[in-house]
Amino acid sequence: MSTEPSSPASSASYQYNYTYVPPLAMADSVPKSQEPAVLWWIKVAWEVLLIAKNRLAWKVKQGLSEQPNGAQPPTTEAERAQILDLGHLGLGQVDLSRIPSDHSIIDKISPNEGGLEAAAQDAAEAIAFCMRLASKAVEQEIKDPLELLRLVLDSLRANPEGRPQSLQDYQDLFVTLPLPWAAQSFQEDATFAWMQVAGFNPLVLQKVTDPRRTLGISDAELAASLGDGDGVEAALAEGRLYIADYARLTRVVNGNFPDGPKYCFAPRALFGLPRGKGRRRLVPLGIRWGQDDALFPLFTPADGEAWLQAKTAVEVAAFNDHEMVAHLGHTHLLVEPFVVATHRNLSNDHPVSLLLRPHFEGTLFINNAAQSTLIAPGYQVDKLLGGTIQASRAVAVASLIADPDFDFNKGMLPQDLARRDVNDPALEYPYRDDALLVWGAIEKWVRSYVGVHYKSDAEVQADAALQAWSAELVAQDGGRVKGFGEGGVAGKLTTVSYLVEALTMLVFTASAQHAAVNFAQGGLMTFTPLAPGAGYRAALVSREDAALNPLLDQFPPLDMGATQLDFLTLLGSVHYTKLGDYRPLHFHDLRVLPHLLAFQEELKKISAVIEDRNASRLGPYPYLDPPLIPQSINI
Repeated sequence: MSTEPSSPASSASYQYNYTYVPPLAMADSVPKSQEPAVLWWIKVAWEVLLIAKNRLAWKVKQGLSEQPNGAQPPTTEAERAQILDLGHLGLGQVDLSRIPSDHSIIDKISPNEGGLEAAAQDAAEAIAFCMRLASKAVEQEIKDPLELLRLVLDSLRANPEGRPQSLQDYQDLFVTLPLPWAAQSFQEDATFAWMQVAGFNPLVLQKVTDPRRTLGISDAELAASLGDGDGVEAALAEGRLYIADYARLTRVVNGNFPDGPKYCFAPRALFGLPRGKGRRRLVPLGIRWGQDDALFPLFTPADGEAWLQAKTAVEVAAFNDHEMVAHLGHTHLLVEPFVVATHRNLSNDHPVSLLLRPHFEGTLFINNAAQSTLIAPGYQVDKLLGGTIQASRAVAVASLIADPDFDFNKGMLPQDLARRDVNDPALEYPYRDDALLVWGAIEKWVRSYVGVHYKSDAEVQADAALQAWSAELVAQDGGRVKGFGEGGVAGKLTTVSYLVEALTMLVFTASAQHAAVNFAQGGLMTFTPLAPGAGYRAALVSREDAALNPLLDQFPPLDMGATQLDFLTLLGSVHYTKLGDYRPLHFHDLRVLPHLLAFQEELKKISAVIEDRNASRLGPYPYLDPPLIPQSINI
C-alpha cells in the first residue's frame, strides 16, 4: 500500500458511497494503491493453513479418511492428518506437519524489517507454499481473506454437523489450534465477571448510581455474593455496583439462518465489588434476560441451571454487541470516512497526512470486503449472530448516528471512561488500565509531532487544506462524522489542542482500540460456549423453564461452532505492522525523529508493565500489549 508523497488524490479516485451501509459514508471503491501488499496475503495464507491443519487433524480424529479430488488415501494416519491437497487451485500438495502450530515463524516477517529470508530458512516449504497461495489470491483478485479460507477448507470435505452431545464436542474442534484459556472455567462466576473488564467486549460496563438500575435485587441476594452484612443501599452509596446493560439490542429481530430459529437477547447484568481495601474483582450478582422487569425475572447465583443459562444470555448479547458496535461500528466504520477525506484533501506531504496514512493502511480494502461479504446476507455474520443480518447491520449504524452516548468526541478514551464512571482504582479493570497507558503514549507522541508543525492556533486556522479536511468530514455530502469538532460545533478545528485530541483519537482507534476488540476474537471468542453468537432457545421466563431447556440446548450446533472457530481465528490472528513502527524515512522533517524514538521507547516500557500485570491477573489480557498492536485496521 503506497505511502509515497503525492498531491491530494482526485475526487475520481476517492468518492463517497452512502448505500453500502446506509446512511454511513464509505469509499465507493478501493483504489489500487489501497489494496494489500503480498506480505499481508502471506500472513493471511499462513493463518489459513493453520486452520486447515486443525480441520485435517479433527477429520482424522473423527475417523474421516476420505480424500479430496478422488486421490487415494495416504498410507498412514500421520499423512492423512497433515497432507493438504490444493490441486483444484493449481497449487499441488503441502505437508502441514512442516508448519508450526503457532506464529513463531510468520511473526518474524515485518513490512519494515523484512525477515522473509530468515523465516524461509526455518520453514522453507511452508513459506514458499504461503507465497504461492498469496500470489494466487492476488492473481485471482480475491477480495476477502475469508474467501481464501473457504477455497482451502472446501477441499477437505470434512465439516462438523448436528447438535452437540456434550460441551466436550466444542473442545474437540480444537486439535492443533489453541484452546482459549477461559474455556476450562467459562461457567465459573469469576470468569464471567472477568469478561466484563478483560474479555472480548469490556466496553459496556458502567457504574450504577440510580437505585432503579439495581434490577430489584434484595439485600439478602446481594449479601449472598458480596458477604454477610452488605446491602444494596450501602453498595450503591459506596459506588460498588456496576451494570452491563445491552438495551441497544432490544430491537434486534431474531434470525433463523442457516439452522433454524435463533435468538439475540437484551439482558442486564448486575455486578458488585466486595467491601475492602485495594484493588478488587467484580462479582456477578443478578441477571434479567430483558429490559422489562414484569416479563423477565431476576436470576442470581443461587439459581443453579437457570443462572448458567442467564449468564449464557449475557454472553450472547456481548458477542452481538461486540461484533456490530464495539468492533464494526466504533472502529472499522468510524475510521473509514477519515481515510477518504484525508486522501481527498491532504497531500502525502502534509504533516497531518504523513502522520495518519500509516494508520489507515488496509482499512478501505478490509472494510469493502466486510460490507460486500462478511456482513452481507448468507455470510459468516448472518450465520452466527442471533438477529437477522438486516437487524444486526441496523445496530451498527445506530451506534454511530443515533446513540446519545457515543460520537467521535465522546468516544475518546478518557471521556468514555468518565461517562461510564469506571475510573475507581478499586475496580480491577485491565482494559481500562492498559488502554490508558497506550492512549497516554500516543497522545504525547501526537502532541510532540503536532508541535513541530503548528506553533500556534493561528497556524491551524490558516491551513486551508486542513480546514477543508475538517469541513468535509462532517458534511452531508462528505464523511458524515457525528461529533467531530470543538465544543460541539461540527467541523470546527481552530486550536492546536483539539487537533491533538482528534489525531490521538484517530491513531488510538485505528491501532489500539481495534486491536483490543479484534484480537480477542482469536484469543477468546473461538470457543463457542464462552462466546455464543446466538442463543438456540428463547429467553427463560421462570426458573422451572431451565429444567425443561438444558444449558446445552442454548448453544449453537457444531457446524456453527466450527465456523466460529475458523473465521474468528483468521480475523483474530493476523498481525501486520506494529504500533510506532513507521517505514524508514517516512517522516521527512528530522525534528520529528527524537519524538518518534521517545514514543517507541515508551511503548517498550508499557509492554513490560503489561507483562508484569498479566502475571497476577485472573487471566491474561495481551490485546493492548504494544508489540501486538498493528498500526492500522488491516484485518
